[in-house]
Amino acid sequence: MFLDNCLRYFRWKKAINLVKKFPQKSVICDIGSGSKGDFLRKTSSFVNKGFGFDKNAEIYYDAKIELKKLDLEKDIIPLEEETVDIVTMLAVVEHLEKPGHILKEIFRILKPDGFLILTTPSLRAKPILNFLATIKLIHQKDILEHKKYYSLKELESLLLRSGFQKEDMSFKYFELGFNILVIAKK
Repeated sequence: MFLDNCLRYFRWKKAINLVKKFPQKSVICDIGSGSKGDFLRKTSSFVNKGFGFDKNAEIYYDAKIELKKLDLEKDIIPLEEETVDIVTMLAVVEHLEKPGHILKEIFRILKPDGFLILTTPSLRAKPILNFLATIKLIHQKDILEHKKYYSLKELESLLLRSGFQKEDMSFKYFELGFNILVIAKK
């Protein structure tokens, strides 16, 4: 739907601008990459290698991108420890019943000084998203799959339990305060 695509564009634009700041030889991992790894494809010219994991991923390999199926709440990310420069998790955490597992996995695969870039709808977005889904301006199925909307404190707590340090995290609202951007350095 048009509005879904617009919201996705603004999330991706934020993340792409951050990814562009890394050296060309960076390794990126997109958690919740979707079936075709669209975000990875958009960033492939800025990075050396990209990995995408999603329960609905269509298995795919080329010189720069690998997509694999992964249950984000149960499976171990099939990458070695400290091998990834950037992990993106864009509009995914709100779909997970227990996000702690995947956040610990993200911490494990990040190199020292690597970054997690995470976006999620804010608490104030819930009634707006529910309304937009009800009148079918955005995909109702996606909104109904949201398990939780997070406050900044709750996100901070999740990241602390996963190994990140408070002084290495930043939180910003965007899209008129309806989304949160989290950047956490290992």
